[in-house]
Amino acid sequence: MTPEETVAYYDQPANAQAMCDLLERVFPGWTVWRTERMWHARYEGWLPHTAVHEANAGLLTLTMRLGGGVCS
Repeated sequence: MTPEETVAYYDQPANAQAMCDLLERVFPGWTVWRTERMWHARYEGWLPHTAVHEANAGLLTLTMRLGGGVCS
């Protein structure tokens, strides 16, 4: 898929929700959501307004993996 096709795929709410559910299963303790073509994740225990943000789900996944629950 091209980058444009990937974005269009995740613009579909069911596909975005499936990715959020997958990431939450793989990374327990994280809450993941997508709004306006931006992925967001927050680790349990973080302040409500604290989250990581990334336009690319793959980079968000990497951030979650490396972050281990530590907000940088």
